[in-house]
Amino acid sequence: MVGTLVLALVVIALVAWGGRRALSHGGPRGSDGTSIRRFFTYLVLFGLLMVAVTGVVGLLARVIDVGRPTEGFEDLLAQQTAFAVVGLPLYVVLAAWTRGHIRSDAAEARSRGFTLYLTAASVVSVVSVVFALQITVGWALGVPFSGGSQFAEIVVWGGVWLVHRAIERRVVGRDVLTVAGLLGAAVGLSVASAGTVLLLGGLLGQVLGISTSTAPDAPSAVQLGVMTLAAGLPVWAVCWLLPARHLQRGTLWHVLVLLVGVAGGLLTAVVGASVALDRLLVWLLRGAGASGTSQLEALPWALGAVVVGGVVWAYHRAVLRPAADTGRTEVRRAYDYLLAGVGIVAAAVGLVVMIVAGVEGLGGADAALVGGSDPLDTVIAAATLMAVGGPVWWFFWRRLEREVAADPVGERRSASRRVYVLVLFGVAGVAAVGALLAGVVSALQDVFAGTVGPQTLQAVRYPLGIIVTSGLVAAYHWTVLRADRGVLGEQRHGPRYVMLVGPADPDVVRAVHARTGGAVSLLARTDTTAPPWTVDALNEVLADLPDAAVVVLAGDDGELRTIPVTPP
Repeated sequence: MVGTLVLALVVIALVAWGGRRALSHGGPRGSDGTSIRRFFTYLVLFGLLMVAVTGVVGLLARVIDVGRPTEGFEDLLAQQTAFAVVGLPLYVVLAAWTRGHIRSDAAEARSRGFTLYLTAASVVSVVSVVFALQITVGWALGVPFSGGSQFAEIVVWGGVWLVHRAIERRVVGRDVLTVAGLLGAAVGLSVASAGTVLLLGGLLGQVLGISTSTAPDAPSAVQLGVMTLAAGLPVWAVCWLLPARHLQRGTLWHVLVLLVGVAGGLLTAVVGASVALDRLLVWLLRGAGASGTSQLEALPWALGAVVVGGVVWAYHRAVLRPAADTGRTEVRRAYDYLLAGVGIVAAAVGLVVMIVAGVEGLGGADAALVGGSDPLDTVIAAATLMAVGGPVWWFFWRRLEREVAADPVGERRSASRRVYVLVLFGVAGVAAVGALLAGVVSALQDVFAGTVGPQTLQAVRYPLGIIVTSGLVAAYHWTVLRADRGVLGEQRHGPRYVMLVGPADPDVVRAVHARTGGAVSLLARTDTTAPPWTVDALNEVLADLPDAAVVVLAGDDGELRTIPVTPP
């Protein structure tokens, strides 16, 4: 209950922030008075929902858990009764009044206030249902259970979630993935994946004879895995698995599939593979019989992460495949650059740790590098990160370089490549500058104190590792950036602005933009049916207008007429 109230406060803050933006960026949402009314209406509606649900959950829990002692809970009973008796009727009245506004004014359903309310209510409901499901399944498996309140939370919060989801789908549409749906699917997938990793780790530990036990009074790994999987799977199924086939492939859809599914799955698999390889190497190098299986305690979890991450990655990659089969699209590019980024980040982290371990060895430090581990263990961990992350980056980067060779201009002008190169170059540069400042500060402290020695080298080991690694990453991607700009600079650009007036054809807009590098827009003619655009004819017309802003008018006979204009 405390976690729910804290989450509710956070969401209220988000609603307040969104309301201020609605007041300052009001578009076609009515007057300032209407915006203010909407902001306070939905803020109060959300607050009343929290109050009413808190009271109803508390009273229902007392009915379900009839055998629970009630001594000393009179004050809490009074609070729950007041919340239910006062909050529920007020919420129903205000919700009915809001429903009338939505029915009479179509703009009400598109307002920021209503959208934020639905999102906040859905997120709080989903999180509450997940926690309640996990504890309830644990009780069914014999894990110590606190009482009947979790049953009540499943019933009440589950009902609130399903009702608000139905309202959202009715207002927005069943084929649109909303922010609430994205967050619900992400929460469900993350929780279900974590549960599967725990379950597989517990089972593999039993098969391999490796201890995966936790505290004596805590649930076993298998129990905890089943509890977590059963809590996340229904949420993911409702928010994604069931409606996935009918959802439009918009921005939020690609965010969920690419960032959460593809990148998250691959990152989980890479980390799991690194840990598994690290534990095996440590166990082999230190002697299998010397320490028994104590060095392998993390191995079952790591293998479970490899399996789960691989399945999640493969599933979302298959979901993307229908879009990718149409050619070299921006989605395909984003997929390749995203996975290349995952690989290079993992390899860079490994290189940083390797450099730090090497500096410690040069300085003759007896202190452990990380968390009391032996320096040899740290070197092995760094080597495994590089051994796993490096090939992942190399595989996808080589594939991208082949695409660049096949289409030098189009691939280099893609937004995904520019974002990838600029982000890595920028982040690496910032990290190098920050590490340089930290290293200089540490070194000067020893200089001013007159204690320069091996400990000075130890003090700058982390900044030194970050500087070297970031410098290598930044330098390489700077060469890539210069090469891209050099090739694009050699291409003859067309007009800076092109307005096409003729048949509607989004592919032509993209082709003209790739040819000219300028802003391109299209207006479809409705007075006549002009022949389809011809990219070759457009390129021929635009070739003689390198720096102009032009309108290209497609005539009835297919002839293209250019009209110089002032750029907007």
